[in-house]
Amino acid sequence: FHVSSRVVRRAFLLGSDPLTGNDYNHRRQWIIQRLELLVANFVIDVCFLAILANHLHLVLRTTPRLAKRMGTWEVARRWLRVYPGRRVLDGSCVEPTEQEVRALAADKEKIKTIRKRLSNISWFMAALSEHIARRANLEDGCPGRFWQGRFACREIRQESALLICG
Repeated sequence: FHVSSRVVRRAFLLGSDPLTGNDYNHRRQWIIQRLELLVANFVIDVCFLAILANHLHLVLRTTPRLAKRMGTWEVARRWLRVYPGRRVLDGSCVEPTEQEVRALAADKEKIKTIRKRLSNISWFMAALSEHIARRANLEDGCPGRFWQGRFACREIRQESALLICG
């Protein structure tokens, strides 16, 4: 899937703002750190990444069969690493406790739902976008939207379409 997302309000994702002189290149590391966490826990691969001044492009591949093979404990652990139940905006990963994992793993209905979400591009992009938006808004001292609505997503069905994305 080719996914793209654009920022709003003349915000910068990367680069230097010529009007203010602010340099936003450090945000590249935010995005890369978050993607590393998401790739380690979702069953979605990032095949291509381009981060530009006001938008980003990703080529993603889902592997839902991997989520189907995971045990309930593994599903719960992965989910809690992405959604630890407390806000962490410094880019670090919070390892869930054994008790937290066990409690979530015991809820079979939630695990069934989470298993599907671990291979869902919308959940993947939400976990990326919300985190980056919160960090950028905090840094900019600005509330409200950071991304221009929902991301755009197009399925790549042929090799030639993949070449156009890159």
